[in-house]
Amino acid sequence: MQAFDYSAIDASGKTRRGTIAAEGEKEARKTLMVRELYATEIKAVAGDAGRDGDWFSTVFRRKQRIKSKDVALVTRQMATMIAAASPVEEVLAALVQQAEKAEIRDVLTRVRTHVMAGMRLSGAMAQESDTFDPLYCAMVAAGEAAGSLGAVLGRVAENREKTEEMRSKVQSALIYPAVLMTVAIGVVTALMILVVPKVVAQFESFGSELPLLTQIVVATSGFLTSYGLMLAVLLFLAVFGFVVLMRYPSIQYFVHIGLLRLPIVGRLIRSVNAARFARSFGTLVLGGSPALEALAAAKVTVKNVVIEKQVAAAVVQVREGTGVASSLRGVSGLPPMLAYMAAAGERSGQLGDMMHKAADYLESEFDGYTKTALSLLEPMIVIFMGAVVGAIVLSIMLPILRLNSLVLM
Repeated sequence: MQAFDYSAIDASGKTRRGTIAAEGEKEARKTLMVRELYATEIKAVAGDAGRDGDWFSTVFRRKQRIKSKDVALVTRQMATMIAAASPVEEVLAALVQQAEKAEIRDVLTRVRTHVMAGMRLSGAMAQESDTFDPLYCAMVAAGEAAGSLGAVLGRVAENREKTEEMRSKVQSALIYPAVLMTVAIGVVTALMILVVPKVVAQFESFGSELPLLTQIVVATSGFLTSYGLMLAVLLFLAVFGFVVLMRYPSIQYFVHIGLLRLPIVGRLIRSVNAARFARSFGTLVLGGSPALEALAAAKVTVKNVVIEKQVAAAVVQVREGTGVASSLRGVSGLPPMLAYMAAAGERSGQLGDMMHKAADYLESEFDGYTKTALSLLEPMIVIFMGAVVGAIVLSIMLPILRLNSLVLM
């Protein structure tokens, strides 16, 4: 289906303008004739042109998706306009016209085409699964069912913005240690491959025995010089093999168990997954979704397989009649505080609000853990790499000192 803007004359001679969804221009004209409209101008909606081109361009156009930060912005704009009582089709048309990125125009144009064909907004978004995940579509569907689409989209936008904020915090927090480690490894590698062999070769010409530390550094340097490329290839293959193996559920489950058992990393994983789950669950409940459906939909935000399976078991318990708080107590991968907040929400009838408060607390806790971990990681990297560089420098200085002592004797 394509979207076409048309200008037509009706039976009374008045000019009518609008948009119609059809397989092509001929089909659009036939549809207008059935409506007793004589088309004077028909053109494909901007961003939808070229869809009937060659197979190659069509396939790659279908693979376009909106980036996560752009989805948050689009959702906020939709929430604002729909809350102002604008029709969904007009909102989508306005977003298509003002979008600067081609992928945003293409995705929203396809969504608009489905909406004009009679599909609900949630169903149209579900067709673009690369951009709008099942949880997003479930939240939109809940808003449509409750008749409060604008308010629910506002909560969805807030959810997305919080997720993007957390992701940006993690990325910005990891940039400095990553750069520091990369530079340090580059400096050490350059010293071991380029500097150490030339300097030590001068000492070996004297025929004297080198100190033990110098011998170790020389042996390491020789190994890196001879097998460095092979080592880099093996490291690449190991990373590639790990990525491939992680596609197998049994391997992924084993790795995720190990991550949860790590002292600091495990706690960070629990906090970030719990915050995502609580905020999504609370947004769905506030949007009017039943607790069972909200719990099942929010499960997809959990990225750790171990915790996800535990949440799936909790969904089964709720389906069998157990309360949300009681079922969450059995999820060892989530902090106990989440179950306590759920219990308080069930008693007060404010389950959604309590989940949002729990998410706020967990996100602030995650920030605290991240700052603590980085405050420990950065000096550890500096100390470790300083020790390595110091050992290299010392391995060069020891033969010099020994030569000086021999000369003086």
